[in-house]
Amino acid sequence: MNLPFSISFLIFALCFASNEITKCHKNTSVFQNNLTLTQNTLKVHCKSKDDDLGDHFVKFKDPPYNFSFHDNVLLTTEFDCCFSWMRENMAYHQNFAAYIGADFFRCGALYAWNAREDAIYLSKNRKPEKFMYNWIIE
Repeated sequence: MNLPFSISFLIFALCFASNEITKCHKNTSVFQNNLTLTQNTLKVHCKSKDDDLGDHFVKFKDPPYNFSFHDNVLLTTEFDCCFSWMRENMAYHQNFAAYIGADFFRCGALYAWNAREDAIYLSKNRKPEKFMYNWIIE
């Protein structure tokens, strides 16, 4: 493959991908506190390789914390999150990949994470939630 063709192809691909993103609804990650027995505050900290979204404290019965984003052009979007909360001198926490980009642009995906005392659950695109992670207890 010659260099001018490679450069032209790359420019075309980037323009096409950029065009597709603008037609695409943002993906959303939602983090709900359902610590119903203890009614403790859930700490949520998410970051990607480009953005650290900081600490967010979600009280029981408060609206969930959420953020929206587009997959990046290189399809390497990934958000890693940490949930943590305290109960009777014990710390509960879990680090997990809350969103990993696919081999294609996702448009309007909804990842709803649900923290309960027994574990962490995920519902993708409003489908029934599934068990994902146990808590690490210290």
